[in-house]
Amino acid sequence: MIYKPMVFLPAIILAVSGLISSWFLVGILTRWRCDRRLRASVTGRGILALTYDDGPGNRTTPELLDLLNKHATGATFFLIGDSAEEDPEIVSRLKDEGHTVGWHTRTHHNQWKTGPIRGLADLVPSAGLLGDGVGSIRLFRPPYGKMTLGTVATCLVRGWRIITWTHVSGDTHRELPSTESFIREVDRSGGGVVLMHDMDREDPTRAAFVLAVTEGLIDLAKRRDWRIVHSLEDWGRIA
Repeated sequence: MIYKPMVFLPAIILAVSGLISSWFLVGILTRWRCDRRLRASVTGRGILALTYDDGPGNRTTPELLDLLNKHATGATFFLIGDSAEEDPEIVSRLKDEGHTVGWHTRTHHNQWKTGPIRGLADLVPSAGLLGDGVGSIRLFRPPYGKMTLGTVATCLVRGWRIITWTHVSGDTHRELPSTESFIREVDRSGGGVVLMHDMDREDPTRAAFVLAVTEGLIDLAKRRDWRIVHSLEDWGRIA
C-alpha cells in the first residue's frame, strides 16, 4: 500500500505543535506553582528573604557582604557561572561567611528565547565552579523567571529547588524607585522574598540603591521582629 504524505501531514503538525506548546506550558505552570507556594509561605507571616541575582560583582558583592556581616544577616546569592569563575575568591567568601549560593545559569540566557540545546547547556554548572567554594548546588532561579520543559526536567534530575520571588526591588528599572516606597511595600505585605542584583554596573547609584534597600529591609525586620531566612532548610519550608 502506498501512503500519501498529505495523509500524515496534519498528524505531524499536530504532534509538533503539541511538543512546542508543552515545552513552554510546563515552564509557565511551574512558575505559577512556585509563585503561589512562595506567596502563601511568606506573605503576612513575618518572613523575609534577601536574594541577589546576576553576581558576583567584584565591587558590589564585597560591599554587600560587608553590610550583611555588619548586621550578622544571611542572604541567598544566585550566581552567573561566567562571573563566578572570574571571581572565585568572592564565591569562597560567600560560603565562608555562611550565605547560601544558588545557580542562575552560566550566561543568563532567557530560556524562552534560546534554542533547546543551547538553553539546556546554559543550565549546566562547570566542574570548576562546583569545586571553587559553591559545593553542591541545591537552589536554582531561572533568568527572567522564564522556564521550559527542559528547565524543569533539569531541575528535577539534578535535585534543584526552583526559587522565584514576591517583590522586585526595581534596581534594574530605567528609573529607580525610592528606597522608602519599596520598603513600605514589603512592610505592607508582612514579609516577602526580595529580588535584588549584585552585579557591577556603570551607574554607581544602582549599587548604592541595593545597599540602601538591603539595610532598610534589615532594619524593618528588626523593628517588626521578622525572621530573615536563607538556609537550604528555610527554602525547603517556604519554596
